[in-house]
Amino acid sequence: MDYEFPPAALFKTISHCRRCEQTPRIDGHLGEWSSAFALPPLHELGGGRGYANLSMGWDERGLYVAAEVPRVEPVVVNRQNPAAGDALELFIDTRAGQTGHRATQFCYHLWALPGGGAGRRNAVIWQTPIRRAMRRSAPLAAGDTRVSAQQDAESYGLEVALDADALLGLEARPGARIAVAIVMHDVHNGRQFWGTTRDFPYERDPSTWGMVELVDGPAPKV
Repeated sequence: MDYEFPPAALFKTISHCRRCEQTPRIDGHLGEWSSAFALPPLHELGGGRGYANLSMGWDERGLYVAAEVPRVEPVVVNRQNPAAGDALELFIDTRAGQTGHRATQFCYHLWALPGGGAGRRNAVIWQTPIRRAMRRSAPLAAGDTRVSAQQDAESYGLEVALDADALLGLEARPGARIAVAIVMHDVHNGRQFWGTTRDFPYERDPSTWGMVELVDGPAPKV
């Protein structure tokens, strides 16, 4: 369906990110991610295509993101141009100001690839500067991020962990709000957006990212 303007421009969503009772093992196996951590399919608001299942959690140690992507063929990665291969692109604003249109020292942009490390098989993650930032975030150290991926006959799983102490401005507590945008890149299925859309300049404007509230306790029963 074609829209004269993006439906996401009409309102802001607030998604819940639930506290993990146990810190996830970052090993690429997603069995410990229950449906309580699933992110809502915001891509449907704009008629976008969805193929990956996205999950997010938190605890006092950090933020955690997981993606399950259907895949029969081996993953394809491109370290020099990650958007041309299979990748998870992650944007985070730990203060979620949502008023300015330029990134600050609280904004982070990371790429996670399900391969391309040692032997071109291990998952890799790195931080990259945000264009036109008013003030850039400090570089994350190697130990501040963790990533792992595993592929089976039908899909691959990708897990990312970010150290809470390394993310300037993050308050790891119930009720805290952050802004998040996730773009899945897939050589077969194209791009899937969460928290933003292709119609917005999400690469440089944190006000276009989705609002996420950290919450405690079990998911409500439906």
